[in-house]
Amino acid sequence: MSLFILACSNEKKPERLLSEAEMTRVIIEIYINEERINRMNLRRDSAEKIFSLAKPIIFEKIGVSDTLFRESLTYYAANPVALEKIYAVVVDSLNLMEQRLTVKPEEVQ
Repeated sequence: MSLFILACSNEKKPERLLSEAEMTRVIIEIYINEERINRMNLRRDSAEKIFSLAKPIIFEKIGVSDTLFRESLTYYAANPVALEKIYAVVVDSLNLMEQRLTVKPEEVQ
């Protein structure tokens, strides 16, 4: 279920490519849904099955095809500087979401 793909060759830029912002959004949605499924404490094979059923719904919600996502991920994986930039934004965004969810009531005024 991991999104990490290792690529050593320079990938030719696909005709249709998700922007860095679009990739960031998709990866965040995938991560959030993977984490929800992982928190169900299911056996690995069951969690993978549920995620495989959830993934098309995630892509449909965002308006991206699985193929477009995979082609874009392969391209960015072959361009580590761009992929690192995307993942830096993903991590920052997830940290901000977590902070917003864990704000104590006395901090909200």
